[in-house]
Amino acid sequence: MTGVLAGSALTAATGTASAAEGAGAAAVVPSGPGMELSAASFTQMTVDEASRRVWIAGDRVDPDGSRHGEVAGVLYGGVGPAVARAYGAAPLSGVAVAPDGSKLYAGQSDHIASYAHENGSLSPLAPVPAPADGCGRELVHTGGRLFFTSRPAASPEDCSGAQGSVSVAAASADAPAGVVMYTGTEVHLEGGPGGLLVTAPERWSPTDDPDLGIYRVTDGADGNVLEFLGERRFGEDGTGPGMDFRDADFSADGSVLAVADGVRGTVLLDSQDARFRENPYAPLPQGVAPTAVAFSPDGKWFAQGGAASGDTADLTLAFADPSVERQPLRISFEDEAAGHRVVPRGMEFSGDGQQLFVVTSDEAGTKFWLHTIQTREALTPSRIVDVAHGPAVAGGPFRVTGRLDLDGLEPTEAPKITVLRMNGSEVSDLPPVPVAEDGTFVLEDVLPDRPGHILYILGYAGGEHHQVSEHWLAVETAEAPGAVPRGGR
Repeated sequence: MTGVLAGSALTAATGTASAAEGAGAAAVVPSGPGMELSAASFTQMTVDEASRRVWIAGDRVDPDGSRHGEVAGVLYGGVGPAVARAYGAAPLSGVAVAPDGSKLYAGQSDHIASYAHENGSLSPLAPVPAPADGCGRELVHTGGRLFFTSRPAASPEDCSGAQGSVSVAAASADAPAGVVMYTGTEVHLEGGPGGLLVTAPERWSPTDDPDLGIYRVTDGADGNVLEFLGERRFGEDGTGPGMDFRDADFSADGSVLAVADGVRGTVLLDSQDARFRENPYAPLPQGVAPTAVAFSPDGKWFAQGGAASGDTADLTLAFADPSVERQPLRISFEDEAAGHRVVPRGMEFSGDGQQLFVVTSDEAGTKFWLHTIQTREALTPSRIVDVAHGPAVAGGPFRVTGRLDLDGLEPTEAPKITVLRMNGSEVSDLPPVPVAEDGTFVLEDVLPDRPGHILYILGYAGGEHHQVSEHWLAVETAEAPGAVPRGGR
């Protein structure tokens, strides 16, 4: 990894997408190049909003063919080195972080490795006891507790039928983990707001119908650390195919659980009782295998990732509020420097919802890239156009007219134009200018009394559905007629 994550942004212009929306179709824009990761595998990722890092767990392959684990934390706006790393002598799987960013956890075969974290500096702590695992763990920190999976197996070939468990880390470092449930197959974990937890088993055959469970973490006063909320089998009374789990994520308010299913695409469930909900979101294109889903914690965005061929979209980014009727931003990953598909469970948002982090892989699944997509790219463009001005005489009144052009939806609030006037080293903030219903605006000002170069910066701060925009207007003011020349008498 070289550089900071902010350097791997979506570079495609969104004007193409906007033009297509006007014609009633959603354009597909190519992704920019991603940041190639050093790992040769991907197991899990998590966003550390407190420290502003994206943590990714996987394995590295040494020149001699041996493998060892690596957790990499890529900075996206915090303090410290661009990339923080922790290594395991043996392969590792899974990563979780404490809500305050002070502790990092990574799964090993006989324990959970833990590290103290401060500004990109990682210091080993006492390991967290855990049952043996030979198939790869998943970790999640939710409700103030650390949960993880375990499946002992003599070799990877034995993992398909291995019995396992879901455990919760003990309150003290020297106490054993508490098993909260036993499992007969691989189980995926997802956490959510308010201490929500999902357990999603993988199906071991096309006819298997795994049972997804939704829980809430409690204080454990009654001896149970999990409160059962609901369960769901995806087969219709045993007549349809079971759940083919790829990923899951809760909405910002915790009311909805989105599941990426290999058979059905995106499925929405009610988080309080696991009943099916109507899915109002535009699906991935036909033939795209779903791999990932993510809601932004600010409640504004919903993303669906997949594995597509050619220039078909691998990612859609839409407003989480389905009442906002506009086509999603669609992005294709099809480049040797960008990967070809979104990996399963390879999407997470920043806490403020302004960035979507995406891990992609090549077709063979041996190389991986990390992308950051600025969610503002999915907003509708705005433009300040038709700017004109009247006579520019030093010390005299000055009038500027223009129009704010907003694509798509009507703004939720009456827009205003901000005005910054620069006269040499003097910078003045002028009162905002209201925009009329037809988009026109008029700026009335009085020019400085000395002739020279004046720069006006007209700006629109954007809104709930529209991007920011600005226009620079350079003006040369003239001497007022009949003015006494400077230095004259």
